[in-house]
Amino acid sequence: MGAVDIWTTVAVVLVAAMVQSTTGFGFSLLAVPLLSLAIPTEIAVVVAATLGTLTSSVQAIGEREHGDRPTIRRMLVGAAIGAPFGLILLSVASNRQLKFGLAAVILAFLIINLRGITIERGSRVVDVVAGTISGVLNTSLSTNGPPLVMALHARHLAPSVFRGTISAVFAGTGVITVGLFLASGRYNSDVRELLVVAVPAMVIGYATGARLRRHIDPPRFRQAVMGLLTATAIVTAVGALLAS
Repeated sequence: MGAVDIWTTVAVVLVAAMVQSTTGFGFSLLAVPLLSLAIPTEIAVVVAATLGTLTSSVQAIGEREHGDRPTIRRMLVGAAIGAPFGLILLSVASNRQLKFGLAAVILAFLIINLRGITIERGSRVVDVVAGTISGVLNTSLSTNGPPLVMALHARHLAPSVFRGTISAVFAGTGVITVGLFLASGRYNSDVRELLVVAVPAMVIGYATGARLRRHIDPPRFRQAVMGLLTATAIVTAVGALLAS
Protein backbone atom coordinates (compact mmCIF):
# COMPACT_ATOMS: atom_id res chain seq x y z
CA MET A 1 0.00 0.00 0.00
CA GLY A 2 1.18 3.49 -0.85
CA ALA A 3 1.40 6.48 1.48
CA VAL A 4 -1.86 7.94 0.13
CA ASP A 5 -3.73 4.69 0.85
CA ILE A 6 -2.35 4.52 4.37
CA TRP A 7 -3.12 8.14 5.28
CA THR A 8 -6.58 7.88 3.74
CA THR A 9 -7.24 4.84 5.91
CA VAL A 10 -6.08 6.68 9.01
CA ALA A 11 -8.28 9.71 8.26
CA VAL A 12 -11.39 7.67 7.41
CA VAL A 13 -11.12 5.37 10.42
CA LEU A 14 -10.51 8.36 12.71
CA VAL A 15 -13.64 10.17 11.48
CA ALA A 16 -15.82 7.04 11.42
CA ALA A 17 -14.79 6.13 14.98
CA MET A 18 -15.58 9.67 16.16
CA VAL A 19 -19.04 9.43 14.59
CA GLN A 20 -19.65 6.00 16.13
CA SER A 21 -18.52 7.16 19.56
CA THR A 22 -20.67 10.30 19.41
CA THR A 23 -23.88 8.93 17.92
CA GLY A 24 -23.73 5.19 18.58
CA PHE A 25 -23.83 4.18 14.92
CA GLY A 26 -22.17 4.75 11.57
CA PHE A 27 -18.69 3.23 11.75
CA SER A 28 -18.87 0.69 8.93
CA LEU A 29 -21.57 2.58 7.04
CA LEU A 30 -19.08 5.44 6.70
CA ALA A 31 -15.75 3.63 6.76
CA VAL A 32 -16.28 1.00 4.06
CA PRO A 33 -17.56 3.23 1.22
CA LEU A 34 -15.06 6.00 2.00
CA LEU A 35 -12.17 3.55 2.19
CA SER A 36 -13.30 1.98 -1.08
CA LEU A 37 -12.67 5.31 -2.81
CA ALA A 38 -8.94 4.76 -2.20
CA ILE A 39 -8.46 1.01 -1.80
CA PRO A 40 -10.19 -2.08 -3.25
CA THR A 41 -13.61 -2.62 -1.67
CA GLU A 42 -12.83 -6.20 -0.64
CA ILE A 43 -9.85 -4.93 1.38
CA ALA A 44 -11.94 -2.14 2.91
CA VAL A 45 -14.52 -4.73 4.03
CA VAL A 46 -11.91 -6.90 5.76
CA VAL A 47 -10.32 -3.92 7.52
CA ALA A 48 -13.64 -2.47 8.70
CA ALA A 49 -15.06 -5.83 9.80
CA THR A 50 -11.93 -6.58 11.83
CA LEU A 51 -11.98 -3.18 13.53
CA GLY A 52 -15.69 -3.56 14.22
CA THR A 53 -15.05 -6.92 15.87
CA LEU A 54 -12.51 -5.36 18.22
CA THR A 55 -14.84 -2.58 19.35
CA SER A 56 -17.89 -4.84 19.58
CA SER A 57 -15.98 -7.32 21.73
CA VAL A 58 -15.00 -4.58 24.19
CA GLN A 59 -18.60 -3.34 24.35
CA ALA A 60 -19.95 -6.87 24.74
CA ILE A 61 -17.69 -7.52 27.72
CA GLY A 62 -18.88 -4.32 29.37
CA GLU A 63 -22.56 -5.13 28.73
CA ARG A 64 -22.38 -8.90 29.27
CA GLU A 65 -24.74 -8.93 32.25
CA HIS A 66 -27.62 -7.32 30.34
CA GLY A 67 -27.91 -9.36 27.16
CA ASP A 68 -30.95 -11.51 26.33
CA ARG A 69 -29.14 -14.84 25.92
CA PRO A 70 -31.84 -16.79 24.00
CA THR A 71 -32.11 -13.96 21.45
CA ILE A 72 -28.32 -13.75 21.19
CA ARG A 73 -28.07 -17.48 20.52
CA ARG A 74 -30.75 -17.42 17.81
CA MET A 75 -29.20 -14.45 16.04
CA LEU A 76 -25.73 -15.98 16.13
CA VAL A 77 -27.08 -19.25 14.71
CA GLY A 78 -28.50 -17.18 11.85
CA ALA A 79 -25.20 -15.31 11.46
CA ALA A 80 -23.29 -18.60 11.25
CA ILE A 81 -25.65 -19.71 8.48
CA GLY A 82 -25.42 -16.46 6.52
CA ALA A 83 -21.74 -15.56 6.89
CA PRO A 84 -20.36 -18.16 4.43
CA PHE A 85 -22.76 -16.93 1.74
CA GLY A 86 -21.58 -13.37 2.30
CA LEU A 87 -17.97 -14.51 1.90
CA ILE A 88 -18.92 -16.12 -1.42
CA LEU A 89 -20.43 -12.81 -2.53
CA LEU A 90 -17.26 -10.98 -1.52
CA SER A 91 -15.21 -13.46 -3.53
CA VAL A 92 -17.25 -13.46 -6.75
CA ALA A 93 -18.59 -9.88 -6.89
CA SER A 94 -16.63 -7.24 -8.77
CA ASN A 95 -15.46 -4.02 -7.13
CA ARG A 96 -18.24 -2.22 -9.00
CA GLN A 97 -20.92 -4.61 -7.75
CA LEU A 98 -19.68 -4.28 -4.17
CA LYS A 99 -19.89 -0.49 -4.43
CA PHE A 100 -23.50 -0.72 -5.65
CA GLY A 101 -24.23 -3.06 -2.75
CA LEU A 102 -22.76 -0.57 -0.28
CA ALA A 103 -24.82 2.28 -1.71
CA ALA A 104 -27.98 0.16 -1.53
CA VAL A 105 -27.39 -0.82 2.12
CA ILE A 106 -26.70 2.79 3.17
CA LEU A 107 -29.82 4.05 1.39
CA ALA A 108 -31.90 1.26 2.97
CA PHE A 109 -30.56 2.26 6.40
CA LEU A 110 -31.45 5.90 5.77
CA ILE A 111 -34.97 5.08 4.57
CA ILE A 112 -35.62 2.83 7.56
CA ASN A 113 -34.49 5.55 9.98
CA LEU A 114 -36.11 8.54 8.30
CA ARG A 115 -39.46 6.82 7.73
CA GLY A 116 -39.42 5.03 11.06
CA ILE A 117 -40.00 1.63 9.47
CA THR A 118 -40.30 -1.06 12.13
CA ILE A 119 -41.20 -4.71 12.57
CA GLU A 120 -44.38 -4.92 14.62
CA ARG A 121 -43.61 -8.12 16.50
CA GLY A 122 -40.45 -10.00 17.29
CA SER A 123 -40.27 -13.78 17.18
CA ARG A 124 -37.76 -16.61 17.10
CA VAL A 125 -38.03 -16.78 13.31
CA VAL A 126 -37.41 -13.02 13.01
CA ASP A 127 -34.32 -13.37 15.22
CA VAL A 128 -32.82 -16.13 13.08
CA VAL A 129 -33.67 -14.39 9.79
CA ALA A 130 -32.19 -11.08 11.03
CA GLY A 131 -29.07 -12.92 12.15
CA THR A 132 -28.76 -14.66 8.79
CA ILE A 133 -29.05 -11.40 6.84
CA SER A 134 -26.59 -9.81 9.25
CA GLY A 135 -24.10 -12.63 8.64
CA VAL A 136 -24.35 -12.22 4.87
CA LEU A 137 -23.91 -8.45 5.10
CA ASN A 138 -20.99 -8.61 7.52
CA THR A 139 -18.77 -10.90 5.45
CA SER A 140 -19.69 -9.25 2.14
CA LEU A 141 -19.95 -5.54 3.02
CA SER A 142 -19.20 -5.18 6.77
CA THR A 143 -22.53 -3.36 7.23
CA ASN A 144 -24.62 -5.76 9.30
CA GLY A 145 -26.42 -3.45 11.74
CA PRO A 146 -29.82 -2.59 10.17
CA PRO A 147 -31.50 -6.04 10.29
CA LEU A 148 -30.38 -6.61 13.89
CA VAL A 149 -31.59 -3.19 15.03
CA MET A 150 -35.00 -3.71 13.42
CA ALA A 151 -35.43 -7.18 14.92
CA LEU A 152 -34.41 -6.08 18.42
CA HIS A 153 -36.61 -2.98 18.35
CA ALA A 154 -39.53 -5.31 17.60
CA ARG A 155 -38.89 -7.03 20.93
CA HIS A 156 -39.29 -3.70 22.83
CA LEU A 157 -36.30 -4.43 25.03
CA ALA A 158 -35.19 -2.15 27.83
CA PRO A 159 -32.26 0.08 26.72
CA SER A 160 -29.69 -1.81 28.80
CA VAL A 161 -30.91 -5.18 27.50
CA PHE A 162 -30.92 -3.85 23.93
CA ARG A 163 -27.32 -2.66 24.25
CA GLY A 164 -26.15 -5.87 25.87
CA THR A 165 -27.89 -8.03 23.29
CA ILE A 166 -26.79 -6.19 20.17
CA SER A 167 -23.21 -5.81 21.45
CA ALA A 168 -22.98 -9.56 22.00
CA VAL A 169 -24.44 -10.33 18.57
CA PHE A 170 -22.08 -7.87 16.87
CA ALA A 171 -19.10 -9.40 18.68
CA GLY A 172 -20.17 -12.97 17.92
CA THR A 173 -20.87 -12.19 14.27
CA GLY A 174 -17.51 -10.45 14.07
CA VAL A 175 -15.68 -13.48 15.47
CA ILE A 176 -17.39 -15.69 12.88
CA THR A 177 -16.44 -13.22 10.14
CA VAL A 178 -12.81 -12.92 11.22
CA GLY A 179 -12.56 -16.71 11.39
CA LEU A 180 -13.85 -17.04 7.84
CA PHE A 181 -11.50 -14.30 6.63
CA LEU A 182 -8.56 -16.12 8.25
CA ALA A 183 -9.59 -19.45 6.75
CA SER A 184 -9.93 -17.94 3.28
CA GLY A 185 -6.59 -16.08 3.39
CA ARG A 186 -8.06 -12.58 3.43
CA TYR A 187 -5.42 -11.20 5.80
CA ASN A 188 -2.78 -10.52 3.19
CA SER A 189 0.11 -8.09 3.58
CA ASP A 190 -1.97 -5.09 2.43
CA VAL A 191 -4.70 -5.76 5.00
CA ARG A 192 -2.18 -6.30 7.79
CA GLU A 193 -0.36 -3.08 6.92
CA LEU A 194 -3.59 -1.08 7.00
CA LEU A 195 -4.73 -2.63 10.28
CA VAL A 196 -1.47 -1.61 11.95
CA VAL A 197 -2.23 2.07 11.31
CA ALA A 198 -6.03 1.77 11.59
CA VAL A 199 -6.22 0.42 15.14
CA PRO A 200 -4.50 3.45 16.77
CA ALA A 201 -6.61 5.79 14.60
CA MET A 202 -9.76 4.04 15.79
CA VAL A 203 -8.76 4.33 19.45
CA ILE A 204 -8.04 8.06 19.06
CA GLY A 205 -11.30 8.56 17.17
CA TYR A 206 -13.38 6.88 19.88
CA ALA A 207 -11.68 8.85 22.64
CA THR A 208 -12.18 12.12 20.76
CA GLY A 209 -15.84 11.32 20.09
CA ALA A 210 -16.42 10.57 23.78
CA ARG A 211 -15.14 14.05 24.64
CA LEU A 212 -17.09 15.78 21.88
CA ARG A 213 -20.31 14.09 22.97
CA ARG A 214 -20.55 16.41 25.98
CA HIS A 215 -20.32 19.57 23.86
CA ILE A 216 -22.63 18.97 20.90
CA ASP A 217 -26.35 18.99 20.23
CA PRO A 218 -27.10 15.27 19.62
CA PRO A 219 -30.17 15.75 17.34
CA ARG A 220 -28.34 18.22 15.08
CA PHE A 221 -25.22 16.09 14.97
CA ARG A 222 -27.31 13.04 14.11
CA GLN A 223 -28.92 14.99 11.25
CA ALA A 224 -25.46 15.99 10.02
CA VAL A 225 -24.36 12.34 10.08
CA MET A 226 -27.48 11.34 8.12
CA GLY A 227 -26.57 13.98 5.55
CA LEU A 228 -23.01 12.66 5.39
CA LEU A 229 -24.31 9.11 4.90
CA THR A 230 -26.56 10.32 2.07
CA ALA A 231 -23.61 12.01 0.37
CA THR A 232 -21.51 8.89 0.90
CA ALA A 233 -24.16 6.69 -0.73
CA ILE A 234 -24.38 9.02 -3.72
CA VAL A 235 -20.60 9.21 -4.15
CA THR A 236 -20.33 5.42 -3.85
CA ALA A 237 -23.07 4.86 -6.45
CA VAL A 238 -21.51 7.38 -8.83
CA GLY A 239 -18.12 5.77 -8.33
CA ALA A 240 -19.61 2.39 -9.21
CA LEU A 241 -21.19 3.81 -12.37
CA LEU A 242 -17.89 5.34 -13.46
CA ALA A 243 -15.84 2.26 -12.62
CA SER A 244 -14.60 0.25 -15.57
